[in-house]
Amino acid sequence: MKLTYSHVDLAALVIFALCWFGYAWFAARRSSGRHSLLNVMNPLRERWFEQTLTRENRIVDTALVANLLHSATFFSSTTILVLGGLLALFGSAEKSTEILENLPFAQRSTAQLLELKIVVLIQLFVYALVKFTWSVRQFNFVTILIGSISPKDKITDVDRTAAKSAAGILKLAGENFGQGMRAYYFAAAGLMWFVQPLFFIVATLVVTFMLYRMEFHSRTLDVLSENQN
Repeated sequence: MKLTYSHVDLAALVIFALCWFGYAWFAARRSSGRHSLLNVMNPLRERWFEQTLTRENRIVDTALVANLLHSATFFSSTTILVLGGLLALFGSAEKSTEILENLPFAQRSTAQLLELKIVVLIQLFVYALVKFTWSVRQFNFVTILIGSISPKDKITDVDRTAAKSAAGILKLAGENFGQGMRAYYFAAAGLMWFVQPLFFIVATLVVTFMLYRMEFHSRTLDVLSENQN
């Protein structure tokens, strides 16, 4: 079966792939050399678990982790629902093509090209699901480490190591959760491809720029950086 597409569709897909993989590489490399939302939170995570060692009752810590766990669980469940909808759309691509053509500014598309667009979105949401569910497990590991720490009057080096491990795993959970959210942002740009590839290109570039601004130049980052100075 031959896939019918325009050169603009191909260019849009290439630009999307470059932005997706390129920004992930850039963000990881850039974060190691300057303040970002990712690394500015790490000292606060470490301080959190230093304070955990001083508390007799650690209900506050478990409640905070449970709140983070709830967010990751919510997005995991939502992602599963989204994937179910995309699979249903994939099974009715021919009918969906007629409906999408009625959208304003929509470009005529074949059922095969529509299936490709759906597959791209499915891959994004599968990636997001893996990241969210892995962060859920990591948050659970953190709660176990909190439970393993002795009362404050019986703290040993083993407990201090457990607190450091909890902070480290919390960092990894935050990274995975952030990567899952990044997939959602790029998936929002991918929806524009259902209308026409030019919109897809613009949306991809806008999302990439927004992610860069939020991660490295947002007011939230400025406030967090000031509090650490």
